[in-house]
Amino acid sequence: MTDLSVLALVGIILALIAVYAIRLRAVPMPTSPKAAEEIIAYIPNDTKVVTDFGSGWGDLALAIARARTDVKVSGIELSPIPYAISRMRAVLAAKPNLDFIRADFRTLDRDPGDVVVCFLDPRVMSDVGDVLAERMVNGGIVISRAFAIPGWQAFGEVPMKTGSDRLYLYRIGSHKPGIVA
Repeated sequence: MTDLSVLALVGIILALIAVYAIRLRAVPMPTSPKAAEEIIAYIPNDTKVVTDFGSGWGDLALAIARARTDVKVSGIELSPIPYAISRMRAVLAAKPNLDFIRADFRTLDRDPGDVVVCFLDPRVMSDVGDVLAERMVNGGIVISRAFAIPGWQAFGEVPMKTGSDRLYLYRIGSHKPGIVA
């Protein structure tokens, strides 16, 4: 491969990332191992299925699959480059409890499971709330890093030790003010 070919390939990859970042109103952000540990600590012991909305590069989904081999973990990512990287990482990690799906969480007709984790742009958090209110069963847990779901009542708002972000913890069925599950 010539230097020009490599440069062209890198340009295409960066352009795809930029186009999808604009389209999705979100830039895929990595999750540090320490931040992942903090988030994993809030996943209940009896959890069977975790879905990562906007799984980006796959850091958090992979960390959950490694830490909780008893849990089926799915990462949902629409942007093609982060999705491809996630899939490669999943193959290399050889975790049978982990899969990645290239899809838009808003249109994917699928039960998200017991726990949904997300670290998405605040402009799409109302979409997260709409999808989960429709698809998650009462008692399901939502862990949102950095951004609250508009109109939802968190049962916990925890400052993260690894930075200035907060974790917003929700329980479906008591996620709306005035509703007690």
